[in-house]
Parts: sequence; structure tokens; C-alpha cells
Amino acid sequence: MKEKMMRIIVTVMLTLLLCSLTLLAGAASKNDWKNTAGCYVWTESSQYNNGVLNIKPLGDDKYLYELKVMRGSEEEDSAEDFVTAGVFEINEDGDGIAEVDYQNNDTVELRFVLKDKSITAYQDGPLPLDVQGEYRFNEDSFDVSEAAAAALLAGLPEKQTGLPEDADDYKLLYAEEPVDGWFYQLTALDDEGKVIAKFLVAADLSAVYRNDKEDEVSLIYGDPINMLAAKRAPLVEEDELEGPAIESGELEGDEDAPDLPATAASELSPLVTVAPEEASLKVGERTRIVASLPGCVGYNVTDLRSSNSDIVKVDGDVQLLAVKPGTATITGKLLLEKGEKAFMTQITAYEPKLEAPNLPAHLGIDEALKLEAYVVGEADGVTPEWSVSDEKIAVIEDGKLIGKADGVVTVTAVHGELKSQWPVAVGTAELPAAEDEEENEDDDDGFGLLTIIGGVIIIGGAAFFFLRRKRK
Repeated sequence: MKEKMMRIIVTVMLTLLLCSLTLLAGAASKNDWKNTAGCYVWTESSQYNNGVLNIKPLGDDKYLYELKVMRGSEEEDSAEDFVTAGVFEINEDGDGIAEVDYQNNDTVELRFVLKDKSITAYQDGPLPLDVQGEYRFNEDSFDVSEAAAAALLAGLPEKQTGLPEDADDYKLLYAEEPVDGWFYQLTALDDEGKVIAKFLVAADLSAVYRNDKEDEVSLIYGDPINMLAAKRAPLVEEDELEGPAIESGELEGDEDAPDLPATAASELSPLVTVAPEEASLKVGERTRIVASLPGCVGYNVTDLRSSNSDIVKVDGDVQLLAVKPGTATITGKLLLEKGEKAFMTQITAYEPKLEAPNLPAHLGIDEALKLEAYVVGEADGVTPEWSVSDEKIAVIEDGKLIGKADGVVTVTAVHGELKSQWPVAVGTAELPAAEDEEENEDDDDGFGLLTIIGGVIIIGGAAFFFLRRKRK
């Protein structure tokens, strides 16, 4: 009897042990959560019902989450949206636990269960929309809302943000528009409405800057590497879009952004740019290399080099000097706090000169041609004082050159200190051969004459040598 009882007890204990091991094997560990950063999509998503769960590790077993869900009906052709964000901690069972304060200080508990590449969300309490369900990993990157930006600030240590440890001791205000299409601007206020601090939070939560003053922007979390690599679409007119207008350029990969026209979507430009203040530079003048960064983030430019110092040379840390006409490629590095970016740009050096692009080499009698001119290096055309060397051959009337008789005339344009002249043949006249061609012809004649003389000398010398041998 005792032996039978012992066998039963051992069997029960083994069964319990196996059940415990099975449960432990199915539960995620704290280490498993360390690779969960990214975007997870609700497995039951459809046109009117979908959901996205964004996860970002914050360290110390803390994780930032943002749930964006939509619930609706195809029959009613309508849907509602709901967003909630916060920070959850991993408990001893390997689950993420978060509390959401919603309406009348009622607390709703959210539980996140990790298994392989999926996270299942459970909620204990009412929310505007049901956020429960399985979310499967989709991609590493994501864009979030202001709610997640605020949750990130709340989840960072007090020594980094300078905010009170208790979130009830301050409130955060959001700016209506993103800053330069990349940052969320958040302002922390105390109970009396006094500003405690201002922050710039990257749209992908990759960095947080404190910017109490616009000219004092300091990095307190993350790094700017994603910002340096980001691209955005160019500005487009409102009537070019099917959705709302893009005022500051939508970020690549933003799932909430309206569809761009194919031409605009294919012309993404870097979010961070480095270029000279003046791309065209008059010989003898200088320009500086400057960068354009969101949020007035500070930077330094180093390692400036010119592909041709005879055209444009480096003159100081960020200055460049135009030496002679031509184009040079400038390379260097843009340095930020915890980040850098190599860049390449071009500068064209020029000498101001009057040009008349439409002035022909030949003009017919009674033919009238409108005169146009521009100065090399200037964007707009100019209106110089025009004149001709012989008004019997051609005249200028109402800004037009008119042919009068056969012959060659010199057209002159004067604009300030600049003066240029061009020969124009009228009627049956022809322009004289260019001087370099005449010189080439003279050179050819001279070379031919030397060849003949050389040949005579050689032949004469050979004959003299032959006759001398014969006499001997």
C-alpha cells in the first residue's frame, strides 16, 4: 500500500514538474525581449480594421511601446482611430506590464506576451478601442506620434531630461507642426504653467535634444545617425496631391503620409545638406561651407579639400577662395555630437563677362534680330548699351540689330565696367579667317619651306660626297 502511494506521489510530482518545464519553455525570458525593437503589425488587419505596435528598448528591462489601432465597418464605410503609448517593464514571468490612465483616473493594465517573432497584447479594462490581438514583426524602423515622443521623455532617467521623477508634477505640450519634418517639439510645464524645459524628439525616437534656447541645442539621448541618413520628398503643390498638402516634406517610410505623385516620390532629397553659401563664385571672392540641419542642431565642418586648388582653394576652416575660372569639387566631413557625415559639393569660379548668346556670325540684309545679353555668373539677363561700328552696314533700333548692306560690322555691348565686342557679317560678306587659323597656315608654309630646304641640303651633301669619292 505504501509503495503504491509513493508511486502515485512520484507520478504527480513528475507531472507537475513537466508542466512547469513546459510553461517555462513557452515563456519568454528578459533576454528574449532585447531583440524586439521595431514595428509589429496586427495579424488580423484589413481595410477597416488594423493595428500597429511599435517597440523600442530603453534599458533596465524597460521598453517603450506605441499602439495605433483602427476599428471600423465596411458596411458603414467608416472607422475610428486610437493611439496610446507608454513604457512597460518585464516581470519575472517574462511578460511586459504597463498601466494606462484613462478617464476619471481609471487604470487599464496592458500585458505583452512575446513568442518568437510575435507579441500578443492583452488589456484588462476598457479603452476607446480594443487593442488586443497578436502583432507580428514587420520591420526594424518606424515613425511614431507625439504620444510616443512624450512616453520616451517620461521613460528616460531624470538626470538626462531634468524633469521631475513623478510625471504628475509636470505636463507636456506638443507643437502643432513637426520641426523641419523630423522632430516633435515638446514643452514641459510645471503646475503654475512655467516652462521647465523644451525638447526635440526625433520622429523615429532615435534621438532627443534639449533646446531651452534655439541656439543651445544639446543631445541628451540616442544619436543623430538616422537623421544624417534620412531622406524626404520635395515640397509639392496642394493640387498635386490626392490627400492633404505636405508643408514640410514627408519622411520616407511614413505610413501615415499621403501618397505622393510618382515624380515627387522618385526625387527624395537628403534631410541634412551641406553646400557652399554661393555655388558660383567670382574670382577673388570667398564663400563658406554651411549645413542645413533640422532643429538648428549644432555642427562643425572639417577636412575640407579641393579637387583643384588652382581654381578654388581652401582658405581657412570653412572658407573657400575662387582663384581662376573653372569648376572644383569640394569634399569634407560634417561633425555632430555622436555622428558624422562625409559630403561632396561643387563650386564654379568665374570672371564676369558680357555674353550675347543669340548673336549670329552672319545676318541677312533687312533681317532684324532682337539683342539679348547676360553676365557670366549672374542668374538674370542684362540690358547693356549696344552700338555698331558702321551704321551703313547695320543699325540698332528698338533693341534689334538690322542688316542694311554687305559688309562686316562690329557689335559692341557695354554694361557698367564690362565691355564685349563681336564681329557680324552682313549680306554676302564673310567674316575674315580667324587669326589662329592664319597662324597655323603660316606655320604650315614655314614647315613646308624648311622641308624643301632640308631636302636640298641632304641631296646636295650626298652628291658632293659621291663626286669626291669618284675623284679619288
